[in-house]
Amino acid sequence: MDSSTSTIILTGDLPRSTLSQMLTRGAVRRLATGVYTTDTSIAPERVVRREWRTIVGRLFPDATISDRSARTAGPVDGTLFLVYPHNDRTLTMPGLAVSLRRGAAPQPGDIPLPGGLHQASLARALAENAIPSRARHGALPRRFTRHELGEWVERAARFGDADELGRVRDQVRTLAPLLGVSTKDAGDLDNLIGAVLGTKQVSGLPRSLRQRALGIPYDAERIERCDLLVTALRFAAPQNHPAAPLEPSILPFYEAYFSNYIEGTEFTVEEAEDIVYRGIEPAGRPQDAHDVLATFWLVSDFAEMRRLADSPKEFLDLLRQRHARIMEARPDKRPGLFKERANQAGATVFVDPDLVRGTLIEGFSRLDDLDSAWERSVYVKFLVAAVHPFDDGNGRLSRIMMSSELDAGGQSRTIIPTVFRDDYIGALRRLDRANDPSVLIDALRFANDWTARIDFTNTPTVRAQLEATNAFAEEDGTKRLQLPPFRHFVATEEEEPLRNEFE
Repeated sequence: MDSSTSTIILTGDLPRSTLSQMLTRGAVRRLATGVYTTDTSIAPERVVRREWRTIVGRLFPDATISDRSARTAGPVDGTLFLVYPHNDRTLTMPGLAVSLRRGAAPQPGDIPLPGGLHQASLARALAENAIPSRARHGALPRRFTRHELGEWVERAARFGDADELGRVRDQVRTLAPLLGVSTKDAGDLDNLIGAVLGTKQVSGLPRSLRQRALGIPYDAERIERCDLLVTALRFAAPQNHPAAPLEPSILPFYEAYFSNYIEGTEFTVEEAEDIVYRGIEPAGRPQDAHDVLATFWLVSDFAEMRRLADSPKEFLDLLRQRHARIMEARPDKRPGLFKERANQAGATVFVDPDLVRGTLIEGFSRLDDLDSAWERSVYVKFLVAAVHPFDDGNGRLSRIMMSSELDAGGQSRTIIPTVFRDDYIGALRRLDRANDPSVLIDALRFANDWTARIDFTNTPTVRAQLEATNAFAEEDGTKRLQLPPFRHFVATEEEEPLRNEFE
């Protein structure tokens, strides 16, 4: 053992008497039978979470991460599932149970990992998960259900091509008898792969795999997040801010201004007023100026903003038409055409181009599960932002679609001012990366409350209110968006905690 690089000591690394003395004086802590750590400054669970590969790799150097753990290459809900050639065993440590079942040794194609473990190849992982397993006393099943296995096959198809998946199928056929997979279970997996490749007709497929077989594949993980959002919205407190009478251009002006500003198209309010009201473009920025103007033209077209789609086809057409309008001055961004290359923002990779149409269609079908314009506005905003169907302009389009749902329902629009950008982006990421829809719902509820309190009836009034509520402030952490006093607004019991959270 190299003590300079590891905090883990196993029985046998040191003389028994030395280890006993260290334990007595608190220099080491026992994590499990025969497993100790010299890091006594933090909770044992954190040590195990950091060092599990070292611990398990040293204890079981010829074990393979497979079964349910194969997909994540690690623990699932606190359990690490391993296939071990010597015996069945369970090792319990703080925060982690290691469950070993007797099975085949590492096979050609399995990936050696630092520390001694192996990671099952895709073919092996699929084959071993084809073996049925039963959860005992409500515990997590060791292996995937047929439905989960089908979804994994569909995911493999998304991230590979037909030739690659065909090679995996051939490898499964070779490995199955070596892994103890029955002919029946191997045949069922072969049928699932064949359904994806279009070579077999199979009944009882998971929806994502069935849609792929029909030529309308979608991003199942994004749709799972959409389903989480739908459920959360149905249980969330209602939101009701009937739209107030407006001077026709003031609210659309600020909506277009802020929507472009938070995407990096930055003008002063005076410059934006010159662009929109006087037709004066700042020198050297004609495309940026048109971005603001085109967004304004669209969001000030109240007849257009009340237009909703009644079918998946109309929904796709509506997205393309509105995108074409706001991106008209940027032909290099292919206005109105779905993306052909993958796009991402930071660590977030959006829906693959081949899955855009199917994901939007599948996502649109969930709108019927929502009752109010508020619920639908939050949902459609997330759907468009999560798919990111175009080369550029997706953020603006998602907010336009949000406002459209609210307009059609007679509700106040939701504007995202500059100072609220981090809260808004963070809420989207919380759902897209951590499967938590609550933050997005709370953030958009607060922004909707704020928008409803602003008096958009005359320019001097609205400018003063926006400045007083810090709407124009840059995000430096010193200022927060404030709810303005508004005599027509009465906070409900459900809305009052949000005031405290975001103010």
